[in-house]
Amino acid sequence: MLLLATFLNYMDRQALAVTLPELKRAYNLQEKRIGLIEGCFGFAFAAGSIVFGLLADRVGPRGLYPVALAGWSLAGVATAFAGDARAVSWLEGAGDDPGTGVFRWLLFWRTVLGVFEAGHWPCALITARQVLSRKDRTLGNGILQSGGAVASICIPLYAELIERVGGNWQVTFWSIGVVGLLWVPLWLLLVPRGSLTVSVEPPDGAGAAVAEPADRTGVFRRAFVLGLIVCTITVSWQFLRAWLTLLLDFHEYSRLDARLATTGYFVSAEIGCLLVGVVVMVLVRGGRSVRAARVIAFAGYTGLTAVAALVPFVGSGALMLTGLMIAGAGILGLHPLYYALSQELPHRHMGVLSGALAAGGWVVSSVFQILIGAQIQATKSYDVGLAIAGLAPVIGLVALLVLWKAPRPVGAAPTVT
Repeated sequence: MLLLATFLNYMDRQALAVTLPELKRAYNLQEKRIGLIEGCFGFAFAAGSIVFGLLADRVGPRGLYPVALAGWSLAGVATAFAGDARAVSWLEGAGDDPGTGVFRWLLFWRTVLGVFEAGHWPCALITARQVLSRKDRTLGNGILQSGGAVASICIPLYAELIERVGGNWQVTFWSIGVVGLLWVPLWLLLVPRGSLTVSVEPPDGAGAAVAEPADRTGVFRRAFVLGLIVCTITVSWQFLRAWLTLLLDFHEYSRLDARLATTGYFVSAEIGCLLVGVVVMVLVRGGRSVRAARVIAFAGYTGLTAVAALVPFVGSGALMLTGLMIAGAGILGLHPLYYALSQELPHRHMGVLSGALAAGGWVVSSVFQILIGAQIQATKSYDVGLAIAGLAPVIGLVALLVLWKAPRPVGAAPTVT
């Protein structure tokens, strides 16, 4: 159910990205406007992360999850009406540029989408923490996160199918939203009433519970490291998620070729996301501590992500696509590692802490999206965005190596360093 929720979350989110070339040409959606839409989506996601994080700690995911999913599904349905002249005409003003009404409509409903989509992650992470032991969380979070990659693989093909059978881009939006609404009764049916109401720390897979940081300094240090990690990986992932189709359009790929290449990118991201959990498990079984295994995996995946910074130097052919796919595997593979680390925060406040961290990441990413949209429009180049997306996670890796301390088993004597 968590994988399916993530799938629906990303189907709604990526519906805009895959239709942007068509919308750009039809409604004067230039890069600056696209950057504003992505930026406001991110700011809304940040605000929603805090609100839903607070609520998740208090009421639990069982009743809160359906509210979030119904909200973003309805926002997806409403987005389809951007193509209805009667719906957007009241947003047009005298002297406005062409397409202003459509732009404002998209801006509003993508903002609403951001608020409700943010509710997915506090609910999902609390649920996963309750049902998974510490050593299994990286793989479990990879499966959870993989729903996003599966959706990103499917949405270009789904949009192409809709158009080939005579539908338009509006059908893509409203049909996904309708399917999302069907998730709600299924969740309520499968998850018993009264379950998932409080956060409970399960024992470690080896049989020993793991102590949470008892001192405020330790909690603050971990939160600071997690904040740097989430800001950097969000900047990287959201740049390519939002701009990849337009990047390929800029390199004169046909609509079909661009969608196939986008599908390939997210297939690679999906593989990277799932393999990182396997990598951690193999390292642990080989005698590494959970922390060491995560750090090694984080360093390796940061290296893969850095390949994006090389993409501007290899032309527009097979090497560019290969570099993008390697970077996609690295970027998405970093996310399950971040979730596993964030699940070691104090469990009583995990919803609000994870929500606040996500909010910080989305604020930074949203500012970046607005600035990079204006920069791309001015320079007609994606090189700066690719360089930043490729190298940003290095900052998180350095913080993890220097500041993160391994948790100690309950009952163990504290170590003096």
